[in-house]
Amino acid sequence: MTPDRSVDPVAAEMQHTYDRYFSSEGYRHRYPQPNAATLDFLLANGARTATKILDFGCGNGRYALALLAESNANVTAFDISAASLTEFADALKRTPYGARVAFVHDDLTALGKPASYDLILMLFGVLSHVGDRATRVRTLSTLRRLLRNDGRLILSVPSIFRRRPWELLKAVLARRLGRAQPPQDEAGNIHFTRLVNGDSLTFFYHLYTLRDLRADLAAAGFAIQRCEAESVLPEWWVTQSRILRGLDRIVSRWIAPSLGYGIRVLARPV
Repeated sequence: MTPDRSVDPVAAEMQHTYDRYFSSEGYRHRYPQPNAATLDFLLANGARTATKILDFGCGNGRYALALLAESNANVTAFDISAASLTEFADALKRTPYGARVAFVHDDLTALGKPASYDLILMLFGVLSHVGDRATRVRTLSTLRRLLRNDGRLILSVPSIFRRRPWELLKAVLARRLGRAQPPQDEAGNIHFTRLVNGDSLTFFYHLYTLRDLRADLAAAGFAIQRCEAESVLPEWWVTQSRILRGLDRIVSRWIAPSLGYGIRVLARPV
């Protein structure tokens, strides 16, 4: 079943934004490769030996393609953006891994039966693009049903302490003045605009504290097993510079997860 975007305006907005983002090739130029530290985290926490992986919010496959090269897993690539899946499929044609990938565009019922996957990925803020808290928990609950009882969920979200302070301040003031409209009436929810190849793209984010992330996961039947800073510097810096990537990896080991640019966690079903 494809979600009804008339009752989920945030999803409709993000679908439109990311279709434009990928169609302009802006995403590929900004993030030309995986964050090496996140890729290592995936491989160290089940991706290398996984048999069936769901990459939920896979984008253009920058993590999935790397995992296909490092494992024998079958990958289900899910995204609400048709343009992102087109870019992924085009890149996949230049590899020998095509037979191990199934693409699913915006249809949760096509993801399979309960307990279908031993590893589910939700990387680089995908969860933060999902509407209000009830919708986020509902999405996580769907992933919990799809995950085996001995499976693993690996996700990363933007930290409220490091991201978009001006937009956060504006949202706080709007709530205090009674002017915030849903979903901006929920703490941590923001919109921001980025200029990409001359096109103004508007993004919705829920910025997380570690406490809120733990609570959302618990409400959906998960417990955090491991947690760390995803990076200290912005993701696009560490994916484009070898020097910054090396420095970032060193510093990230020594800071609290909430002080990272993003928070990266390994969660298990409970």
